[in-house]
Amino acid sequence: HNPIFYNLKFFKMKRITTLFVMLGLCTLATGQTDVYFNINQMLSGSTFAYSSQTTNDLNDAFEYTRLEYYISEIKLTYDGGQDTTLSDTYILVRGDQPVNELLGTFSFTTLESVTFGIGVDGSKNHADPSTYALGHALGFQMPSMHWGWAAGYRFAAIEGNSGPTMNQGWQLHSLGDKNYGYATVTTAGTMVGSDLIIALNANYEKVMKGITVN
Repeated sequence: HNPIFYNLKFFKMKRITTLFVMLGLCTLATGQTDVYFNINQMLSGSTFAYSSQTTNDLNDAFEYTRLEYYISEIKLTYDGGQDTTLSDTYILVRGDQPVNELLGTFSFTTLESVTFGIGVDGSKNHADPSTYALGHALGFQMPSMHWGWAAGYRFAAIEGNSGPTMNQGWQLHSLGDKNYGYATVTTAGTMVGSDLIIALNANYEKVMKGITVN
């Protein structure tokens, strides 16, 4: 019952408790990782560019003048099959603009794959674009990415030229709930500093695979 010993003991216990609290905070801090979704937009092995001539698998020459599409319902699978779906994340991809979207901050250990929808999922496909703020992916766009309330959004709007002198215009627009589908890519991502980067290559010459555009 020596008060000096008791005070010393209390002081030591307090320091140990404080140390463990600090260690716990450090563990939480270092376990949080910002995850980014990146698309390397390519055309026949080079950086994508409008009015850059290429060929498809049928050896038909063509060029893009517009390439826009939606990505939604991004799902991250990690740590032995656990997954998280980002139901309110919508990305409007434009061929000539970089895609480097912050998906959020996560505490998983190992990323295994990423799955995403091409288009706008049924929960939002028939929404009113006017209800979204200017600049939101689902808001009004110029040129328009919305077909109308019945059909919903254009999942993809792809246009270009073809023919011997690139003087024949063509358009390919995808819409309708039945045309909404998913892609899954197995990837662990890449750590860049303290951030995890999911970098995917989009090879846009393959969009016209099997489609005669000559």
